[in-house]
Amino acid sequence: MPTRCTLEVPVDSLESAVLAAPFATRLELCDDLPSEGWTPKTSLIESVRAAVDTHIVAMIRPRFADSPLTLTVESFVASKRVMDASKEEIKSAAAAGANSVAIGLLQADGHVDMNACGELAELARSLKLEVAFLRTFDLLVDRARGMRDISALGMKRVVTAGVLGWDAAISTLEQRMAVLQSDAMNAAAAASEKLNASPTIKNTHSNAPEQPYMPLAHHAVEIVPGGGVRASNAAQFISVSPHLHASCRRDGVFNMNEIRLLHAAMNAAQ
Repeated sequence: MPTRCTLEVPVDSLESAVLAAPFATRLELCDDLPSEGWTPKTSLIESVRAAVDTHIVAMIRPRFADSPLTLTVESFVASKRVMDASKEEIKSAAAAGANSVAIGLLQADGHVDMNACGELAELARSLKLEVAFLRTFDLLVDRARGMRDISALGMKRVVTAGVLGWDAAISTLEQRMAVLQSDAMNAAAAASEKLNASPTIKNTHSNAPEQPYMPLAHHAVEIVPGGGVRASNAAQFISVSPHLHASCRRDGVFNMNEIRLLHAAMNAAQ
């Protein structure tokens, strides 16, 4: 049976969430979407939860007065301050009514921080939250290894533009399709391996200590194409994955016509 198409819409206001909800499978709540988003305020999660029944994803990206605005590996490296804040934000998101959290901490060498992400994922699951990986996946220096890593961490899905870096415009749509197809193949291959045979998850890429055992999901990590997804190109992205991530914004503002057209294009492609 074909997988049902899903649409995840990132929003940073109650107004946008209410407008998007009838068309969205999931709402990814964040703060300051134009800067690629930060952890949403608890009040936003609570107000959206009270207004809609849609699945809510809370981005977990703590913001401090001196947080870098650059979208590079260094901007997503864990520190004690980041970890402490992330844990509190995950707890707050769960209490406010979120269904999922999206995390994406990296090592300075450009690989997934297995220890940091593993710790946060374990906390989230203990609070009955699904766990997804942020688009920081596009900053990894080795996508194949990255897919094995987030599969080992039991991630439900990952948002990716199919490019190396944050600027989706550096690659053609055809090039992005090829990268996304490779990601999907890597996800399927990782899912078929018996990674849960060991009682612990080991970071085989360093001398880091073993992680507590975390059951793997019984499916491949869902590839969720994002970055410039529009009604005009939805069919091409759906040819690789039925799961899309689109802000549906035009001129920096949520656009109802765009989400209607995108929703129609997804229905037509399904």
